[in-house]
Amino acid sequence: MVDLLWILLKIILYLLLALVVYIGYIGFYIPIKARRKYSQFKNVHVSQKFIPLLGDAGPYLEDTNNNRAHYDHKRRIEHQMGPDIDLKLEQLGTTPMLLVISHKALKELLSQIPTKIDRFNFDKHKAKRSGFLKTAAGCFVNSPSTKRILERRKNLAKMLSLRSVSKHLPIIIKCAEFLLSKMKKQKEVNITEEITLCTNRILVSILFGQDFDKKGEDSYEYVQADGTITYLDICSYFSKFALEMAEESTNPLTLFFPIMNITNVVNPWKRNHKNGQSLYRAVKHIIANSQDEDSMWSKISKVSDFTDQEILPDLMILLLAGSETTADNFTSVLYYLKKYPDVKAKLMKELEENDITPGCNALEKITVENIQECDYLSNVVKESLRIDPPLLFSLSYEAYADTEICGVPIEKGTVLLQTIIDSNTNHSDWLEPNVFEPERHNPESEFYNESKKKEKIQNVYSRRTFGHGPRSCPGMILATLELKIFTAYFITQMEYDVAEEDLSNDHIGFGIGGKFNPKFKIY
Repeated sequence: MVDLLWILLKIILYLLLALVVYIGYIGFYIPIKARRKYSQFKNVHVSQKFIPLLGDAGPYLEDTNNNRAHYDHKRRIEHQMGPDIDLKLEQLGTTPMLLVISHKALKELLSQIPTKIDRFNFDKHKAKRSGFLKTAAGCFVNSPSTKRILERRKNLAKMLSLRSVSKHLPIIIKCAEFLLSKMKKQKEVNITEEITLCTNRILVSILFGQDFDKKGEDSYEYVQADGTITYLDICSYFSKFALEMAEESTNPLTLFFPIMNITNVVNPWKRNHKNGQSLYRAVKHIIANSQDEDSMWSKISKVSDFTDQEILPDLMILLLAGSETTADNFTSVLYYLKKYPDVKAKLMKELEENDITPGCNALEKITVENIQECDYLSNVVKESLRIDPPLLFSLSYEAYADTEICGVPIEKGTVLLQTIIDSNTNHSDWLEPNVFEPERHNPESEFYNESKKKEKIQNVYSRRTFGHGPRSCPGMILATLELKIFTAYFITQMEYDVAEEDLSNDHIGFGIGGKFNPKFKIY
């Protein structure tokens, strides 16, 4: 018995020793090695606030603790780095990453896709696949640019062209009308949560069929955090599951022990894995019973040779990634319109000139042609996407061969990302970048001319919300159209109030992973 206890003790000691070595390796050795390597290049920013184990999480935590958006420091990052920085070293988790900062660096990155640099192979490195990418395993965004992958992306982009998505405008308006009637009954609502449900309904209708819930009675088993079982309709299921997966992807154990993404032996990974399987069964049930020949599933199945195993994860990633991002950004639109009443008044005037007025027949008046005539509406949406994008970075890229960017040697296996908010609020490109000013997008405005005089005119690489290059977001047109329709409809058909403490906070933000989740009073 004593010998057995001694053996168990030794096993425990060896495991603890292995854990200490692992933590030392990923928390100290890897980041210190990377910092020493890149510190010798003047055009690479290496933060002085690095904390062992936490990496570069310090500024994010500091922002959160001071009632700021967790990415607020990135709006000031150029002043910290200087104008001559092309790349930035950052580590959140176990892997040092190079963030592509300058336009020159982004051009050089894009010029090397797919020969030397390409999308990180998440389906090969499954431990690195978390959140939405884990749920939509096998989707086109998870893999490098093979001919087949690019064909799948091209096919989706075609299905999501303006001509194609315009046909779904009645769906968007009907879902918005349903939501507004619901919100007016509630008086005070969690606006992001409600819009997420609305965008889920829109996307499920477009992707899998408008008849997905004919009787309004379909519900699916969902395991909650406390282990109890509840039953949710498909739109609520997607909303709740997306939040759970977002939390899982930022869980410290996910970041430091990626093997959790594979084993799924403990919660929340075990629970989320089970709910993910249930979600796929629910979607397959909807597809099998849908008779809507205009759904994207039906069209892709009929006109292509893609298999069900290829089509389904591609559509799932569009839904999982597209609903919350649109909802978060529309929350920003409503927030900034309330914060800047002169902007809202100007927008209301433009909408009125195009017959979009309070009490109007939305299905008749909110047409693609009318929306396209509303330049100021377009600028409001552009400005919201610029100043408060839903994501901080693009999906990961990987160097598949030794190369260099802006004279900096990039070893094979290095992970790179396109920055988003850093560039969207770069003082070198934008005049007063942290001010919500739609006129900066109007070449005939005084603000634009003032920007031009001060050489603060953005170029194509200044706005990175949807990414750049052959692997940019294929859902940009649909997302932008949804935002324009939501804005035109909701600000003309409802009044709303935002808490004064939120309106007076100049460091607020509604991007994914943030703590701000405001409640609006609707009337």
